[in-house]
Amino acid sequence: MSGFFGIYNRNGRVTGEEITSSMLEGISSWGPDDRGIWHQGSVALGHAMLWNTPESKFENLPASRDYMVITMDGRLDNREELALLLDIPGYLLDKLTDSDFIVRGYCKWEEECPEHFLGDFAFVIWDEKRQQLFCARDHVGVKQLYFHLTDTLFVCANDLKGLVAHPEIKKEISSEAVANFIVNAELISPELTFFKDIHKLPPAHSMTVTASRAVKKCYWRLEDAPQIQLSDADAYVEKLSELLERAVHDRIRSTYPVVSHLSGGLDSSTIAVIAARKLKENGGKLLAFNWLHKPTKNDDPSHYEWSNSREIAEAEGIDHRYVSLAAGDIYHYMGSHSIVYGDSSRFWYEYPVRQAAQDRGARTILSGWGGDELVTYHGQAYYADLFSRGKIKKVLKELKQKAFADKASPMRRFVGALYHNIFLIFVPRKIYRYMPRNRCAGELSFPFVKKEFLPVINKEAGKESTLTMQPKRTIRGHMLAYWENGHLQSRIESWAASALSNRLEYCYPLLDKRIVEFIVGVPAEYLVRNGVGRYLFRSAAGKLLPGSILWANAKEERARVERLVSLVLSAGKMFFSEGEGSRDEQSDYIDAGKLEETLAKLKITSMSYEELLLVQGVEVALSLISSMEIKRKELG
Repeated sequence: MSGFFGIYNRNGRVTGEEITSSMLEGISSWGPDDRGIWHQGSVALGHAMLWNTPESKFENLPASRDYMVITMDGRLDNREELALLLDIPGYLLDKLTDSDFIVRGYCKWEEECPEHFLGDFAFVIWDEKRQQLFCARDHVGVKQLYFHLTDTLFVCANDLKGLVAHPEIKKEISSEAVANFIVNAELISPELTFFKDIHKLPPAHSMTVTASRAVKKCYWRLEDAPQIQLSDADAYVEKLSELLERAVHDRIRSTYPVVSHLSGGLDSSTIAVIAARKLKENGGKLLAFNWLHKPTKNDDPSHYEWSNSREIAEAEGIDHRYVSLAAGDIYHYMGSHSIVYGDSSRFWYEYPVRQAAQDRGARTILSGWGGDELVTYHGQAYYADLFSRGKIKKVLKELKQKAFADKASPMRRFVGALYHNIFLIFVPRKIYRYMPRNRCAGELSFPFVKKEFLPVINKEAGKESTLTMQPKRTIRGHMLAYWENGHLQSRIESWAASALSNRLEYCYPLLDKRIVEFIVGVPAEYLVRNGVGRYLFRSAAGKLLPGSILWANAKEERARVERLVSLVLSAGKMFFSEGEGSRDEQSDYIDAGKLEETLAKLKITSMSYEELLLVQGVEVALSLISSMEIKRKELG
């Protein structure tokens, strides 16, 4: 991920060199391949380059072209299409950079240009003729764009460390963001950051800033994606297969080695197989990581948590690796990374993956993130969707068949299926939260939050989130709810922030704009068949994965989760036994004494949902205290 920033003194004041130099240092902590600053009067743009795609090595940013100057981070996937639309000769394709395409697109379509770009991008353009700064973020939000806006100043960057380096931006923490983080176990918001005076430009948004106005615009919405009507089931399968192939192909366009996740589940396995085959065509080899320790003498190596990924790797010639993680590692990560700068997801297994990828010289890591919510959707709203369309007999028939297939208490199972798949979905939300077995967190408990902060917490807890989301009445509605609640973008933004120090870019083929538009437009009956979820995706991956993984996949990663819980608790105890100073005095939000008491009492035995939530709460609180300590040391 390249770093960039933009400064526009809206009152006409000249931007000082000390400020631009400080911001450039802020976005360059990871050691960029190239750096540059463009400065003219009240406007300044800066860039810290990470080379990755073949064209990126020709970039020299910020770049001045005619009456415009651009700085950016991104990868465009529709360069051939754009060349036709912009009358660019084909022989220039290999020589033109992505920033060339963006500037030419802006010249033709002005503020509507992001609608025509496909890929992962965030950019800023200074338009000298119109005296305006124009910036935009890609449809999905893979690339970040943060900003600070007042009547006299606009500052933006894709790295929070760059923004906080500006002396006029206060470093005050947002209590609302902290509450959001505690309640959701991650920061889930289209606009909030942990800094009160810094906000995010939401995905699929652009912003135009002049001396007198600042206009934010949404240029694309997934809910507007049209219904897809193809000839038959085979046509849908063929189309999705093509889109999957294309999405992976576009994201391995790198002059460096490519790595991937490979857990043995449908999402990562499909991506890894496609990538491995395409890389092999050009003499390359895929390196893939499973979020699991290498099996020991106490483990069963034939268990699917180990065997699925190993079977795929052996069949496809993938260099397959496991991840080593100890309690001391988690303790170290807690003390060295800060959620304040954007890394709020706390996926501890991913830290050694990133380090190993960097050691191998990779700059792209493929992830299956986002599949469960969209293209590999499990079908939670399938029966409610049928019920909504009046297909009540079909609902009753299928639920009865599933219930009576198991001879143990079939009638009880049938009634339970009706309760979960129909009744709970159609009850009013106010009632849903208090219904038994409602698949949400229920009344959240925060025993270690300081009393004076509880009102802010309770206000945030009253909002719908991934922990309390009621399934929707249609498959399309449920997918869109996942898309809009911010959970998908939260991990994307977190991993982008944490991967920067390893000079890595995450790519998410299953969140390709073409795929997500297609899947929300597919009729419900093709997504689930006879109660089998992920049916269309499984069919599309039919030539990629063994049948045992394709159709009988039940990967729950229990061994990994159980081990991770144990490691987190051990790391927490190290946090208090080896930490320096009074933790109570160092946190405005967490009562460290009560947190330590809770940690001491935790003994995970049954792995109940409530116990896991409490462990997660402890982990969040520990990360919050550590991050505030880091913030105080670095920023005061």
